[in-house]
Amino acid sequence: MTNNSQTGANSLLPLIETIRELTGVISEEIDLLKTRRPKELEKLLPLKNQLLAAYNKEMSDINARGGLQAIGNGEAIRALKQESRLFQSVLTQHTRLIQALKKISENMIAAIGNEVIKNQNQTSRYGADGSKSATRTPTSITLNQTI
Repeated sequence: MTNNSQTGANSLLPLIETIRELTGVISEEIDLLKTRRPKELEKLLPLKNQLLAAYNKEMSDINARGGLQAIGNGEAIRALKQESRLFQSVLTQHTRLIQALKKISENMIAAIGNEVIKNQNQTSRYGADGSKSATRTPTSITLNQTI
């Protein structure tokens, strides 16, 4: 291995390690979400943000030096591609889980709203004089669809 190719491989090692650590953090988030402990995600946020910043910096540095072909050898690029594939699969799994949880939350909020409307329509209302008041339309509520 030449000195230039060793330098290229060494310059990809921080990116590979960052991707590996980021994959671990996101996998841990998936486990927390699956075990219904979303409050514990907050403790991972600083590390995740730090790793994302390091990832962006490493990618910018690689692009500034001419891309992967200019700095990496075959072995280092293969290792990077392998870690990147694993990272992408974990990201896909994370995205699907978040979307499923979001859909469940939205449906739950809609069901609660529908139940409130149904209960309001079924109750008899009496006025101050003890007589039944005229049927009123239910009060509308607005739900924020962004979760």
